[in-house]
Amino acid sequence: MGTGGGTRIPLWISILALAFIEIKVQAQDDEPQIKSNYVSPSSLQRQKDFPPASKSHEVTIIPPFPNTLKVKASNPSHNGRVCSTWGNFHFKTFDGDIFYFPGTCNYIFSSNCKSPYEDFNIQIRRTTVENATMITHIIMKLEGAVIELTHGSVLLDGKSVQMPYSHMGVFIERSNSYLKVSAKLGLTFLWNEQDALLVELDKKYANQTCGLCGDFNGIPISNEFISEKTKLTPIQFGNRQKMDGPTEQCADPIPPADLVNCSAEFASICETVLTSKAFTSCNALVNVQDYIETCIQDLCHCDSSMADFCMCNTFAEYSRQCAHAGGQPLNWRTSELCRMVFDDINGAGCIPRKECHCTYEGETYAPGASFSSKCRSCTCAGGEWSCVTQSCLGTCSIEGGSHISTFDEKYYSFFGDCSYVLTKLCDSNEFTVLGDIHKCGLTDTETCLKGVVVSLSGGQTSIVIQPSGSVFVNMIYTQLPFSAANVTIFRPSSFFIILQTTFGLQLQVQLLPVMQLFIDLDPSHKGQTCGLCGNFNDMQTDDFKTTSGVTEGTSAAFGNTWKTRADCPDVKNTFENPCTVSIQNDQYAQHWCGMLSDTTGPFAECHSTVNPEVYQKNCMFDTCNCEKSEDCMCAALSSYVRACAAKGVLLTGWRSKACTKYTTLCPKSLKYTYNVDSCQPTCRSLSEPDVTCSIKFVPVDGCTCINGTYMDESGKCVPASSCPCYYKGMPLSSGEVIHDNGVVCTCTYGKLSCIGEKPERVCVPPMVYIDCGNTTADMVGAGCQKSCQTLDMECYRTHCVSGCVCPHNQVLDGKGGCIAPEDCPCVHNGNSYSPGESIRVGCNNCTCRNRKWHCSDEPCLETCSVYGDGHYTTFDGKRFDFEGDCEYVLVQNYCGQQGMNQGTFRVITENIPCGTTGTTCSKSIKVFLGNYELVLSDGHSDVIQRTPGGKMPFQIRSMGIYLVVDTTVGLILMWDKKTSIFIKLSPSFQGHVCGLCGNYDGNGNNDFTTRSQSVVGNVLEFANSWKVSSSCPNANRTKDPCTANPYRKAWAQKQCSIITSEVFAKCHSQVEPNEYYQACVDDACACDTGGDCECFCTAVAAYAQACNELDICISWRTPSICPLFCDYYNPQGECEWHYKPCGAPCMKTCNNPSGNCLHELRGLEGCYPHCPKNKPYFDEETMTCVSNCGCYDNGKNYKPGMQMPSEQNCQSCECTKHGKKCEYDEYGMLTNLFLYESDALECHQLHQYVFMKSVSGQNGMMGVCKHLATMVEILKPLMI
Repeated sequence: MGTGGGTRIPLWISILALAFIEIKVQAQDDEPQIKSNYVSPSSLQRQKDFPPASKSHEVTIIPPFPNTLKVKASNPSHNGRVCSTWGNFHFKTFDGDIFYFPGTCNYIFSSNCKSPYEDFNIQIRRTTVENATMITHIIMKLEGAVIELTHGSVLLDGKSVQMPYSHMGVFIERSNSYLKVSAKLGLTFLWNEQDALLVELDKKYANQTCGLCGDFNGIPISNEFISEKTKLTPIQFGNRQKMDGPTEQCADPIPPADLVNCSAEFASICETVLTSKAFTSCNALVNVQDYIETCIQDLCHCDSSMADFCMCNTFAEYSRQCAHAGGQPLNWRTSELCRMVFDDINGAGCIPRKECHCTYEGETYAPGASFSSKCRSCTCAGGEWSCVTQSCLGTCSIEGGSHISTFDEKYYSFFGDCSYVLTKLCDSNEFTVLGDIHKCGLTDTETCLKGVVVSLSGGQTSIVIQPSGSVFVNMIYTQLPFSAANVTIFRPSSFFIILQTTFGLQLQVQLLPVMQLFIDLDPSHKGQTCGLCGNFNDMQTDDFKTTSGVTEGTSAAFGNTWKTRADCPDVKNTFENPCTVSIQNDQYAQHWCGMLSDTTGPFAECHSTVNPEVYQKNCMFDTCNCEKSEDCMCAALSSYVRACAAKGVLLTGWRSKACTKYTTLCPKSLKYTYNVDSCQPTCRSLSEPDVTCSIKFVPVDGCTCINGTYMDESGKCVPASSCPCYYKGMPLSSGEVIHDNGVVCTCTYGKLSCIGEKPERVCVPPMVYIDCGNTTADMVGAGCQKSCQTLDMECYRTHCVSGCVCPHNQVLDGKGGCIAPEDCPCVHNGNSYSPGESIRVGCNNCTCRNRKWHCSDEPCLETCSVYGDGHYTTFDGKRFDFEGDCEYVLVQNYCGQQGMNQGTFRVITENIPCGTTGTTCSKSIKVFLGNYELVLSDGHSDVIQRTPGGKMPFQIRSMGIYLVVDTTVGLILMWDKKTSIFIKLSPSFQGHVCGLCGNYDGNGNNDFTTRSQSVVGNVLEFANSWKVSSSCPNANRTKDPCTANPYRKAWAQKQCSIITSEVFAKCHSQVEPNEYYQACVDDACACDTGGDCECFCTAVAAYAQACNELDICISWRTPSICPLFCDYYNPQGECEWHYKPCGAPCMKTCNNPSGNCLHELRGLEGCYPHCPKNKPYFDEETMTCVSNCGCYDNGKNYKPGMQMPSEQNCQSCECTKHGKKCEYDEYGMLTNLFLYESDALECHQLHQYVFMKSVSGQNGMMGVCKHLATMVEILKPLMI
């Protein structure tokens, strides 16, 4: 080791000293009342003779000495679990001793030596390079596996491994300049591949370790530096841990000489930083003197090039130890001192925060760089995106005849059979868009869009667009292009018709392969629309809100409210999966639809912009469902292509892989084009201006005229070659099927071939039948017959419809009869309610009056759910799947740079994987709230008080199969002790949270907001950004479990069909079961190494809980399906415990003797006791009803005879049958275990005793009260 080069102070020291003096002056100005507890060695020399107190009411606080025993923090689960070594041969043991040992041999750092089986053994070797020490070789033995680490190399059992590496509970990863080894046995190892190393152990290894880290018994000095009453020096202690190789004889280090050339300026620098305002809370928890001495030693031995490295490492180590002790160090880095953050993006080590890059869609952006996406422009600043949101068009789509996406991007499927209002202005007749959705196959789910009707200016202009491409304006066939005062219609390609209005409404009508519709609406209409397309208010959660004032629970119930004809039947929910019917169809769909998510396929370029998941699901459904599988598959692929084009990603070449026939079907004079974004040359354009050329639209594909040719008046370059059929004025292409009152007709060679007989229409009195075949042209017919559901709809008729009609001023009642409008019931989720009846919607009560629901307006708690193998639903209702093995932020209110210091809570979760597919078998959860930490793992809960003081801000109670954490800040967490987590948040947090649960602002579109505040479309990019540790590797897309384990698919589908069966029939109209069913199938396929029934049961329980939230209680468990053995808890001959599928109200428990819960939770199923009157309290530890619980203090229950925390030093307290009893005790201590001036004074006033710090026991700090007169004698041995 070097000893310095003289007594002259280098120039770099003078510069640093000036910077530190500025910091010190500033700190003193900011907080003059704070005084340092540090006393320099020279001051200590003058204080050897400790003066007695001059007055009886005064108590002198003794400063810490170099050899005094250190204060232990109140958090034994953090402080005392970490051993570290850093810098210039500095070590800190598990028990808190800091010592200097300059050994360069091979030493046991820590091992599990006192156990019959050695779980772990860690050995290290150091060397000195240019006055700085480096750890050069590490050997670890973890449950039999031998890991050898050197700079740039990792060997496992002698073989090189590629990182990240994970096997049998051992995980090795490299994150830029750090190497981390984690073992599920309870060990975490970190090495910066230079000078610093850290090991954290589970508390189960207490008093079982050996090595330089000590014995982990919670008692400093003892057994390390005092062995059998013999005092050891750090050199002697360290030499005992040497482990030479078979042929090695490594020399022991020479004890260091006294440092004579260290400037006093070094002490000033180190003291100024370590006792500054940033470390005020730390100085009371962690003895600062050892770190000041360490800092001085480092500065003495470091040359000028290493000064910042040496100091900052010691300061950082003190900050880390403070955090482990429960302290809260502030930001001690300044622009002059160690102003660095770790660059985990470019691997540049520590850099100023302002130089941090940002990431977006897998790309890296330098500070100041910007990007623009749809409705959003962002600039990189200090590692985070600063974004500005802009108003832009809303898009609603009807794809595949049943899949609807609202303006707010809520996706749902609706298998209608009527004409429906797609969108209109709620309070105006300026425009209305209708869609004719009808059955077009042999099953209820085969529905097609059969026509689009646009009504403008209160019906003055009516436009009908048919699947054939025919356009009728006010019932007159019209050739395109067409232009009137407020509307223009044209055909940019053979595949599309575009309708553009002057008030911000644009329709793109796709004709091939099947009819699909895309509606773009100007943002000036936000919050004013009604219909199947939703209300366009940027909130998906209320898109199913009807004109009656309530929000429907299912797409069928919502869709039925928007039919325009009373004689149409109400459609019901369907849970069919058409891919299970035909193996060939399923394989065909898997192959072609799988191209959408293929990372090397033709659509991969758009994955980071538009998530293909929902499009692939729709593609699978439509391909399996349609009679013409290829047409429906190609329509689904084209829907994804259009969605990408709308976001600026133009895909080409994809039809060379799939759907190639549409590129070859163009007539001779036309050619296929991938992206058409302007008007087409027409014959008409040669003689007059073409108004269509000024219209902007999302690029479309299709056949267009070859260069040099023009489109004629028919809209095509060549005449059509196939003949349609006509049915009631509606054209049908060859092969199409139409249903009408039991008659099924198919279009064959231009003629309708029908089977079945149309039943004779018999009208129930007082209704009468109107036959349009025997009426005049202006007869309205049954098309405008009103019902209670359609009473507020206008009549949008295109032709006369035969049928039964009610007498004048009466409407259909929905049951086959007629009724006066004022007697109509209210409808919710398909159920009718008479005037005056009330229902509960969410947390509000709604009463039926005049066909409308009148609801209270109480703010409701929203729920984020995580269950099974990574199935998430955010607070704003966005669903996604994500599987990762790291710790992730589930929800927190530390969001963005402005919120980092203003947050109050954080919830972190970690998946525990199992099975060959990596499925999740359990979760661990950490809740940080105030100065408390709650750890939920292995079915148990641990409460950790990170800093002293304050009441526990939450209640923990068992409710059935759930453990409920109820907080005082408006957060409720429910955990089934396995894989299901439900988090409820108060509305006061709306827009102020972030994490995997989204931002809770009602808009699910921006829920994929990353940690750097950018909104992305890729679920992996979003979820990976919320890793707690940047060193943990990113999760990758996992293989579909049923594809990986095809032998389990049939069993999974059969078991999970209970969700769509009659068992849950009462809930189907309230909660869509399809997503839960698919998640159940995935999880049941994934659990392939045991626990398969548990995966299945958890998935079904998640759907049951969603039903229970709406007061729909389903008793679905049976002796053969996921039984709960409640009788296990019943004492012999007694019957207190019973299974309750709907839960029970808040109970009186020993942890909550009042029986009053912060929030009343409904529907938590599980086993519940019925406690008799003579035993009214439920003891959650013994799971029995008791007559007396003992004592309750700060959230904890104590049985009679148990020791309880004291509120004063020199006291000990015990729980008795009559309550808490305290008495004077020489060894009594405060619960918080820290020495404050007021504590010593309090103890002195009571008994003329002073509380002194003494030896720390394994379970916490021990103290002793001694008379003031004897204190000097006690202290003398410690001052030598």
